[in-house]
Amino acid sequence: MIDQTQVEFAKTFWEQSRTAVLQAHQAWDMVMRSQKTMMDSMRNAGAPFSLAADQFDKLMEFHANQYKAALEYMDKMSAEYQQLLAKSKT
Repeated sequence: MIDQTQVEFAKTFWEQSRTAVLQAHQAWDMVMRSQKTMMDSMRNAGAPFSLAADQFDKLMEFHANQYKAALEYMDKMSAEYQQLLAKSKT
């Protein structure tokens, strides 16, 4: 039997996962918008273009992976919340 506390916990986890997705998206967006500034900064510090580009690509990949993981977790929390809601109505 599913009680209301379990449903509320599931809802809270889903809401937190949704917030994490938003934060991951915002971080990734900030990196994408600052590409020129970051590249110029690395170049001005003496890094060759290929190294600066490689470092930026690694940073983009990191944020892409963080965003993907946050989305997958949100999907999992959403499914669990939906299951508990359905069970609580029976």
